[in-house]
Amino acid sequence: MKVNPVGIERTELLHKGKANNVWATDDPRFLELEASDRISAGNGAKTDVISGKGEANNLISMAIFSQLEEKGIPTHYVGPGSNAASKIVLKAEPILLEVIGRFFATGSYVKRYECQNMLEFDGVYIEYTYKSDNAGDPVIPNDAIVALGILTKRELGYIEYLTEQVAYTIRDFFAECDGKLIDFKIEFGRLPNGQIVVIDEISPDTCRILDAKTGESLDKDRFRKDMGNVAEAYHEMAKRVAGITEG
Repeated sequence: MKVNPVGIERTELLHKGKANNVWATDDPRFLELEASDRISAGNGAKTDVISGKGEANNLISMAIFSQLEEKGIPTHYVGPGSNAASKIVLKAEPILLEVIGRFFATGSYVKRYECQNMLEFDGVYIEYTYKSDNAGDPVIPNDAIVALGILTKRELGYIEYLTEQVAYTIRDFFAECDGKLIDFKIEFGRLPNGQIVVIDEISPDTCRILDAKTGESLDKDRFRKDMGNVAEAYHEMAKRVAGITEG
């Protein structure tokens, strides 16, 4: 059972990433993950600061992680952190994979296979990339994941199962917010006892979400593609999430 995070205090900054800061706490079992206003695309080739993005992403991410926990999907989430942009999480060793779930073909998938944009898959299509900025986060086949010792064959099957559960849970979650989930990226880690859990964040930084009525983008694509109104999209998504979680 996860410990109530009340009373846990952050201490030193351990890591400053592209979009999140990782803090140590006075309890070695926990970290504080703080979403920042930084935004990047193209493996850091394009960067900016979007006012209020960190708080918006954290609100959305905490709501989604709470939903996953309610569905019995194991995560590192414990509870709110010391400010509106942070959350307390269990310390986990990251697995060097980004797991991508697609309901529709778009972005890099369309470029790679020269297929129709927004081609709908039968269910959720899952693929993996090797998490390495130096290598450019390349797509990695299942056999290579096992051969390189990143996961055992059994662990890979378990992660695929969990990803399917995450996919339908967050698709339904965003649908309640009048959003249409196109694709998403999640990460996994190992707790000290070896359990594999969903880690990091799930937010408009890691999901493609369209307004269900207008088809307008409500995610980081607004920054990637220079659409404008980036902050407004994040704040609108956070407002919708707050509406269903508080209502």
